Amino acid sequence: MHIKIQKPVIESIISQALPFIEKKDNTQITSHILLKADENLTIKATDKEIGIKIKTNAEIIKPGSTTINGRKLADIIRTLQNKEIEIKKENDFVIITQDTSIYKLSTFNENEFPEFPNPNDLEKLEINNEEFIDAIKKIFPVIDTNNPKYELNGALFDIKEKTNFVSTDTRRLAVYFSNAKGKESQIIVPKKSISEIKRIFKEDMEIFFDEVFLILKNEDIMFFTKLINGKFPSYERIIPQSFKYELKIPKNEFISHLKQVSIISNEVRIKITKDKIEFESISDETTQAKTSFEYKSDIEEFTFAVNSKYLLDFLNIINSDEFELCLNESNIPFMLKEGKFITIIMPLNI
Repeated sequence: MHIKIQKPVIESIISQALPFIEKKDNTQITSHILLKADENLTIKATDKEIGIKIKTNAEIIKPGSTTINGRKLADIIRTLQNKEIEIKKENDFVIITQDTSIYKLSTFNENEFPEFPNPNDLEKLEINNEEFIDAIKKIFPVIDTNNPKYELNGALFDIKEKTNFVSTDTRRLAVYFSNAKGKESQIIVPKKSISEIKRIFKEDMEIFFDEVFLILKNEDIMFFTKLINGKFPSYERIIPQSFKYELKIPKNEFISHLKQVSIISNEVRIKITKDKIEFESISDETTQAKTSFEYKSDIEEFTFAVNSKYLLDFLNIINSDEFELCLNESNIPFMLKEGKFITIIMPLNI
């Protein structure tokens, strides 16, 4: 294999590929990326749990393939000048050159590089790309991290005639009700994979799945992730079917006052009356914060307490100027709603 490629092109691709390599053990082939030159240059990276394949243009002097340690390649490219780089395989080594700079790296047998799943073997999820990206962005903050129940460290794609995207950290539940269609399945996508999808894809993609893999692809990029093997909680029974109060509240004003008291404490008491909404920090007697804004409602008085982060995660990611606050009793879960997106939150005991 022998290619020439501009530094900005390969630098951009390698930066996309780095999150997918094995970082702890350089003796593994998965610490390397695979370069394959034929009509185009294809770069693959995987730690066997997630993987990415990227196609780009390069001057192909001699077709072939090789592996290169991903982190070392990134460090080398970063130090080189902003012009053409030459990469050539000689025997069991890769030679990287630019002017008088020469680097020689060892390589693995490229035939041992892990195979990627084939999207043609999987089912297709029919969904508008913008809606898909919107859905995963909105449920992402509620995906748990390092939960002993491993299935909670991912997002549920509840695929049916109308697909729901779901996440929970046991204190709250986020659901995006979409129009996506596919073969009826429940798949759990790891949080890391959702994060990479948000980073890599903006639009123009096809989505495929089975019981083991989720694949996203477009003309230049293919991404795959292994799914979490587990059973997600029965989330639909947690969603209240009716509410005593359903209030439409201006988002920006609510955020402004909530942030003012959150400076003192994340634990906040909120009181709604006929003519205003009051916010008060829940903290020791030496520090306190209070604020309020005018708001007309039919409620005589309703008080509840909540972790302000849970409210702000929802409010900071919605697009509308208003949101719905749906309430029953002060000590049972309440709901925030905007369009197709809801978050159910467990209040604090006060």
